[in-house]
Amino acid sequence: MKVIKDIRIYRSKIENIPGNPLPDSFNNFELCCVASRIVMKLRENGFELGDYDHLYINLTTCKVEGGIHLSARDGKPYFPWYRYYDVEISQELFDSLETHDSIDKVIELLEQVLNTFATDEFNVDRIHECVSIAVTEGEKMTMVFKEKSSSKNKAVIYLRYLNNGHFYPLLRVFNLNGDVIFEHDLPETNSLDAYGEIRLSSKKVTIKPRKNCFAADLEPMTFELG
Repeated sequence: MKVIKDIRIYRSKIENIPGNPLPDSFNNFELCCVASRIVMKLRENGFELGDYDHLYINLTTCKVEGGIHLSARDGKPYFPWYRYYDVEISQELFDSLETHDSIDKVIELLEQVLNTFATDEFNVDRIHECVSIAVTEGEKMTMVFKEKSSSKNKAVIYLRYLNNGHFYPLLRVFNLNGDVIFEHDLPETNSLDAYGEIRLSSKKVTIKPRKNCFAADLEPMTFELG
């Protein structure tokens, strides 16, 4: 079982089957931001999709069995990490997909797709809670990204996702009672390469960049706790 990593939303007016062109992406960045926050909150809670982790939702004017159905097109054998789900919509909604007015309805449909993955451990109520938090909290929503515990403290890096598509990480350090003893907004970024290993002592916390070529020129960030 794989924890969800991504949701992407597409549209088409032709059947989403092998041999036909792939569904089209469309320009509704606001909707993409909301979908990204939903993924973040679901991922934080360990929501699983099965043997893949990318969910591609195709909004289509074509007839779809039951209104929502796993597409005949999949990524096997070369792209096994994603699956398409076809969702039947009206021509009116299709024509409005690039507008703000379509967002609430599309998120409602997205949640219905997610509900098809509900289990006893992660039921529809938990799914709805994650979706609701992402929608209502917006840019203020946090997701636990990384954490490190010591004998005295715990450091947590949270991610916030801004409307410009950037991450705005937040560092908090807690004592053993769960009280926040340090809080600091970290630099806004479109990459998380600066956020690799956390090192924590009683006096300071250090965030080391990831070990890859993109982070080769990045310096660790160190914060004194007392």
